[in-house]
Amino acid sequence: MARLNREHSRMLGNGYCIRPQIMDCIYETICESCTFFQTTIEFRPTLLAQRDDACAKGQIRRAEIYDNLLTGLDTHEAS
Repeated sequence: MARLNREHSRMLGNGYCIRPQIMDCIYETICESCTFFQTTIEFRPTLLAQRDDACAKGQIRRAEIYDNLLTGLDTHEAS
């Protein structure tokens, strides 16, 4: 899996898609809720802005997705 990750990660606006290319994806605009989506602390400002945008628009479920991603970043940062 690590080899696939190195060979097939695709840069997104707020993280990386690690889905192997053989498993093509037609939903590349909803990555944050996909199990193949990975992000790192460098994307924290973007994720915060996206979460704030979701809150401002009353998109509760979308805001929860970003909160979960941000919580995961905080957990990894503390380790």
